[in-house]
Amino acid sequence: MKKYVYNAPKIKVSTKLVDIINDDKEVVGTFKREYKNILYQILDSTVFKGDGFVQYNSYSSEGKLNYKAIKRLKMIKQSDYLINCYKGEEKVYTVTYQTLQDIAPEFLIESRDERYVIKKMPMDWARVYYKDKEVARWKMKTTELFKVYIEIEEDSPIQDPAFFSCLFQCILYVGD
Repeated sequence: MKKYVYNAPKIKVSTKLVDIINDDKEVVGTFKREYKNILYQILDSTVFKGDGFVQYNSYSSEGKLNYKAIKRLKMIKQSDYLINCYKGEEKVYTVTYQTLQDIAPEFLIESRDERYVIKKMPMDWARVYYKDKEVARWKMKTTELFKVYIEIEEDSPIQDPAFFSCLFQCILYVGD
């Protein structure tokens, strides 16, 4: 199992670059929240309270864009999310709500050839399942100044912590 940590921004609308660190204390990637322009950022922070225009970009340790996670606002039904992968074979993952529970949400992540389920229980890890087997976990501890833990099993098809940081910053840190 591979373990990673990062310190999430304490303010939702922060555009600060955040380091993802492995067990050997090496920076293996970074991510940050992006806005199209300053007007979007002001509108998001004042009108939408940081939940409106959500986009996280994730970069390799060399600074190359690996993933872009975007929240698609829906007026009538629950928002969904897109994660674009820019490393190797370009892929698009769609993230949708499986349940409408705010306390213990369940999400479905789908691409052309992969399907994952995320289950989040209060005060516990958000668990990622692939073919009914737990392959990754994410947990934020506000008692440790927003320290976030990511654990990825060896048999997970996605081994990049940058993917999971983008994903969970969108769906659980910012959310709806």
